[in-house]
Amino acid sequence: MQLAAGRSSLLEAIPSPRILSTHLPYSMLPDSITSSDCRIIYACRDPKDVLVSDYHFMYEFFGMSAHKAPFNEIFDVFCDGSSTYCPIWDHVLGYWKQSVTKSEKILFLKYEEMLQDTVNHVKRIAEFIGCPFSEVEKKDGMVEQIVELCSFQKQKDLKVNKTTVPGIFEKQLSHADFFRKGSVGDWNNHMTPEMAQKLDVIIQEKFEVFGFHIIPKVNVESASI
Repeated sequence: MQLAAGRSSLLEAIPSPRILSTHLPYSMLPDSITSSDCRIIYACRDPKDVLVSDYHFMYEFFGMSAHKAPFNEIFDVFCDGSSTYCPIWDHVLGYWKQSVTKSEKILFLKYEEMLQDTVNHVKRIAEFIGCPFSEVEKKDGMVEQIVELCSFQKQKDLKVNKTTVPGIFEKQLSHADFFRKGSVGDWNNHMTPEMAQKLDVIIQEKFEVFGFHIIPKVNVESASI
């Protein structure tokens, strides 16, 4: 978004190696990324929590509360495949497929697993980008220190993340707008069991064809859709 607003000079000013983030699906990445030696780390999340997060961000933080559609309507649209950039299943599968054939270039992670075992995931990421921890660093607790410094609450409380982001989305946003809960399972506060099962079944049917699973397997035959 920043680059589209004529801020490419900001990117050029960042010394190499650069660390950038994007929500673009793999199919929309430029050749300068897909054909280069740069590493890609992709983190997927339970689609139910993705929907809830998007719902709050788009309507609360973009000042659209007065025109907020009922959650069940947004849910139905999401289930039909309408999501930012592309259907959520296409977004996830795009990176997952590439990670299978290009494991040296793309590291595919699951948010829920990262929260369960953050220390080992930090080690895994460090090895992937070619900066593994030494035995001395591990012994001195450097990995645990990084986990603490990068924790959701720690990042949320930083002064820099309470300031505004000028010129993005034509609105003055606060960095704090990007930190809501970061928890797993908040969808329980927004979906009925029937809604959750409907989305689980849709996601499972899209993924299992490729042998990929992002959520516990659902018994499709007994699912109440």
